[in-house]
Amino acid sequence: MMHTQNPMQSAFSESAARLHELYRPVMLPPELIGQAAPCDIFSARGALIVKAGWVISQRAQDRLQPQRLFCQAEEAHHLTTLDPSEELKHVSQALSNIAERVARGSLVTSGELIALAHQVLEAWVLDADACLGYARLNKFGSPSVRHAIHVSLIAAELASAQGFKHDMIESVIGAALTMNLSKLAMHDEMFNLESAPSAEMKQEMRTHPTESALLLQRIGEFSEHWIDAVAQHHENINGSGYPAGLKGTEISLSARILRIADTLAARLTGRKVRPPQHWNMHHARGDIHHLVAHVFGSDLRKLDSALCHKLLRVLNRFPPGSLVRLSNNEFAVVTRRMPDQALSPLTVFAVSDTHGKPLPAPSVRRIASRHCEIRGYAHDALPKLIDVDWQKAWGYGC
Repeated sequence: MMHTQNPMQSAFSESAARLHELYRPVMLPPELIGQAAPCDIFSARGALIVKAGWVISQRAQDRLQPQRLFCQAEEAHHLTTLDPSEELKHVSQALSNIAERVARGSLVTSGELIALAHQVLEAWVLDADACLGYARLNKFGSPSVRHAIHVSLIAAELASAQGFKHDMIESVIGAALTMNLSKLAMHDEMFNLESAPSAEMKQEMRTHPTESALLLQRIGEFSEHWIDAVAQHHENINGSGYPAGLKGTEISLSARILRIADTLAARLTGRKVRPPQHWNMHHARGDIHHLVAHVFGSDLRKLDSALCHKLLRVLNRFPPGSLVRLSNNEFAVVTRRMPDQALSPLTVFAVSDTHGKPLPAPSVRRIASRHCEIRGYAHDALPKLIDVDWQKAWGYGC
């Protein structure tokens, strides 16, 4: 039997001494039942719920299973070896290889693509914040593949908020990874264009949802939800999309989710001649309706508005990977969201001073206290955004 304590007797009394320490999410493996915990384990809000050395019973395992659990980053190897950056880089490499084989007409199996969707799902389930931050801040793989992975992570957030079970979230992730599979090379070409695409290129691009869906049907063994999402991911809620001009609920829910995720990922990362569309602090400070209107702009009339609201409630004004200015004039990257509290980050990783000069000792800052608040976005004050060491910021470099 695991020793117990009042769950409200948290480690917050010691939080000031721990703010410099990095924490990572972990899961308790089944083989830990009946064994001593290898390290202290905390709730998402910082409560000490398992002390190193306590024996974990089956009952305790069942009680802790649904919770988000964290431990000090340097201790995480005792409970998991999964590194989101390595997982996403592997998916990027594998998807690029599959795209090359598709272009050559070589054999591709459904099992390969389903395995990649499952790999993204596993990484997202363990550490969604780190995955979102990595996809936004790091240039891994080709632009088209990187975009597909970023879309898959945003889509997972929205599908989860919509109440999808893990098998359906995996299907949505898979649809995002394969939505442009028939034309990935052309998407890379469009990313690097220094002028508007030609009429011929635009026309060819309009065929890619149908061609990608037909390609998946030929490969076989994909769910109907997966295929429909790919075929319809450029349909618009107002009927202005392609290839079929579907409206409203004629478009599958998975496709509407994908359309929103695709739009947001494109805005956050930009292209060669179109910089990322940063959010303005003045407009983002309003309620959720103003935030949604600000983030999606004129695209909102093409998207499922209710789903857009739901997505920004889970991502908040400062999604993981956002570069911000703090009340102490440091610049930081948002790393962790506050659990169950909309529009409020929990922690950031301070990386530079008020002039953008790297701090000698970058460290964690806990937000929503009198001593540390987010005052603005970094791009409002810095001519050039700071580089962020992803491993240090999310605790994977220990």
